[in-house]
Amino acid sequence: MKEKFLNALQDKDFAELLKGSGISFVLRLGGLAVGYLITLLIANLFGAKGLGDYVLAITVLRLFTLLAKLGLDTTSIRFIASFASQDKWTSIFKFRKQVISILSISSLAASLLMYFLAIPIADLINAEYEYIQLNAFFVLPMTFFMLHYQSLRGLKRIAEFSFFYRMAQALFSLISIVILYQFFKTSGVPVYAYLISVLIVSLLSFISFRYWLNKRSKGKESAEQEIMSYSTLFKISIPLMFAQSVQFIMAWTDKLMLGAIDTPNVVNGITTNIEEVGVYYTAFKLSMFAAVALMAINSIASPKFAELYGKKDFDGLKKVAHQSSKMIFLATLPLVLLFFAFPEFLLGLFGEEFKVGVKAFVFLSFGKLISSFSGSVGNLLQMTGKQVIFMSVLFVGAIVNVLLNFFLIPKFGINGAALASMISLSVWNLIMVYFVKREFGFYTFYIPFLKR
Repeated sequence: MKEKFLNALQDKDFAELLKGSGISFVLRLGGLAVGYLITLLIANLFGAKGLGDYVLAITVLRLFTLLAKLGLDTTSIRFIASFASQDKWTSIFKFRKQVISILSISSLAASLLMYFLAIPIADLINAEYEYIQLNAFFVLPMTFFMLHYQSLRGLKRIAEFSFFYRMAQALFSLISIVILYQFFKTSGVPVYAYLISVLIVSLLSFISFRYWLNKRSKGKESAEQEIMSYSTLFKISIPLMFAQSVQFIMAWTDKLMLGAIDTPNVVNGITTNIEEVGVYYTAFKLSMFAAVALMAINSIASPKFAELYGKKDFDGLKKVAHQSSKMIFLATLPLVLLFFAFPEFLLGLFGEEFKVGVKAFVFLSFGKLISSFSGSVGNLLQMTGKQVIFMSVLFVGAIVNVLLNFFLIPKFGINGAALASMISLSVWNLIMVYFVKREFGFYTFYIPFLKR
């Protein structure tokens, strides 16, 4: 076994995957731990209702930020990784100027739209409209934060990307909550703390990206540059935006619909939709630990896929896909077994009222397990010019998700929402496994002793 591992380390791609994903795994685990602490802190200081208000407010901000960034953050990974591997640094600077100009306009438009629609949105999801109006002023910094951490990913600065994407916002939110609570005891403290963290991480991610871009490009700029037309940019980014929109629906529709739909929720002290959102969000956050390996390995696998695809190295693409799938499987299975063994204990840490989410937690964890076993299918399709396929599959999954939530939430509350999430997540992952097989000739999932 030791000899096999040492031989595997001689493989450049495997060594890069292991190193990059190892850093990302540690930071992702740290980010989840900090996120867990935030949820625990808010639950204990403000109860399930305070947690529900916080979740709905930041969800609306994320929705409008998604619209504002037009898929250009993910597009940046692909082009920056490709240009950097070919030492086309001047092309990166040109590309960046185009993206910045577009996002400045789109973010302003999204902010105005969010501000003036705050009241009807709040009425629809039973949220506080004041929080939504306040959050509207933070669309621009949130958009540029996402652009810069994804750009760091394109440069293969995985440690920096992982810190900003996985940990920074949760960390600064936690610090801000602790500080603000010393002076204010209002239920709005978690929302204000979150917005403060947005400003901090937006600035720090910008500084980090500029530092590494200047360091790597110093003395390597040339007159030669690959100019990307705006129409070409939009042709690639818009499908990615729709794909991200569908991913957003997959991730957040259950929470929004729990806030909007009346459910049989008078149980174990839960009497309102907002409290149920808080309990469900807690189960969701805990289940995310099951996907930590998938997200960590995807951090380095995505630019590797883009690099290998750019070089037309399809054998290398298959090898990296299989290596990443095996690593994800071996890291995920023990966590999920732990969740299945002690769900009530884990949720009980947040308080007795949160134990009603045990079944939801199990369903959500099983969905994450299927997603992890499927491998890096979504990232592989996005980084290899198959973003239209990716978008189409996610669209099907989103429709399944919305329909299942619509029918299951009124009858089963948070358990119905979790079951809908589990089924839809499994459906779109397995469909994408099929499309990777069709387009590239190999399966991404890993099952021990089964040859693909």
